[in-house]
Amino acid sequence: MPSPRIDGVGGHRDFRRLWAGAAVSQFGSAVGMVALPVIAVVVLDAAAWQVSLLAGITALTTVLVALHIGRVVEYTRKRPVMIGGDLLRAATLASLPAAHALGALTYTHLCAVAAVNAVCAIAFTGASQAHLKSLVSPSGVIDANSRLESTRWLGISLGPALAGALIAALSAVGALVATTLGYLFGALAVRTIREPEPTPPARPARGEGASRREELFAGLGFVWGHPTLRPILLGWILFAGASSMAAPLTAVFYMRDLGFSAFEYGLLMGVPSLGGLLGARLVPLLVRRLGTLRTLRWASLLRGPWYFLIPFAVPGPLGLLMCGTGFGLLLVFAAAANSAMAGYRQLETPDALMSRVATLWAFATTVSQPLFILVGGVVASLVDARAALLAAAVVMALAGFLLPRGGRPASPA
Repeated sequence: MPSPRIDGVGGHRDFRRLWAGAAVSQFGSAVGMVALPVIAVVVLDAAAWQVSLLAGITALTTVLVALHIGRVVEYTRKRPVMIGGDLLRAATLASLPAAHALGALTYTHLCAVAAVNAVCAIAFTGASQAHLKSLVSPSGVIDANSRLESTRWLGISLGPALAGALIAALSAVGALVATTLGYLFGALAVRTIREPEPTPPARPARGEGASRREELFAGLGFVWGHPTLRPILLGWILFAGASSMAAPLTAVFYMRDLGFSAFEYGLLMGVPSLGGLLGARLVPLLVRRLGTLRTLRWASLLRGPWYFLIPFAVPGPLGLLMCGTGFGLLLVFAAAANSAMAGYRQLETPDALMSRVATLWAFATTVSQPLFILVGGVVASLVDARAALLAAAVVMALAGFLLPRGGRPASPA
């Protein structure tokens, strides 16, 4: 089979503008995730359960509205959604410093801002994924997703550090002012895209076509009926769930069982994330050699086994090296798999379902993750954290085997 054509989009001016908007959105979300709990604790003296509830509002909002937002965005022009989402996030975040200056900041206000920002993030993702497919050529989709995925991992690795620096320099409330300016820049970047946006799919007239419920679940229906996307989604749910299951347990395992310091724990959480940046940028080269599906399958098979280094780690420098290597190489292959998956999904999905399929991924992940976290907590309580992390590693490794050996090659939908 001839190698697929993969065109670079680094010189595509309009894509660079979309990329800039997405990057600002991701870094803004990273700063907000750190700043809001800090404000709750330091400024409002919130109780522990209130801080936990604040963290859970984003997930709860995603579960409740993701599919509905996907349906609304599907029939709407995508750039106004992205611009409006950034402007709304800027306005809601700016309301926090204003309320603080007036002495009127409340915990309820924080929760409302967290919910609104979650809605805007879902809408931005659904709109940007759909718009990307119309903005670049089919041969440029893989490289475009590689660049977007690399930025996402850069945000994961550097975002919390940036948030900490901003909070240290400006206070948590002041950091939100900087984030507000970032969202305004993101809206401006999307606004400057020159290429005319295609007309969105026409909304069916009342009484014609599918029912409201069928429209709501149309993305799920398409993916479930697709012989390749269905196992890809199931494999992604398993891997993402196992990753979420392991995440809260690593702090206990690293610092209590292995005796790592807080500084060493921070290094293990941050530095290996740069592996995601590397993995994402390798995808265009891998797809040229292997094809999209083979790249996705091999990256998915190779990401999980590295995590076994973590539950088998020992105290001391060797254990630190084992944990860092295992986590870093897992992220290299996870990012490669995510980039290939996003590109294949976009090329296989009909234009009229792009937003609903994109938000389906967010919905499925958010619904399943708490269940995996609960299972991890039960295993850790009954045995120990090492056993729970070993179970997570097994699930991560098995998830790759759900991906089909064959499947039809990606082609423009």
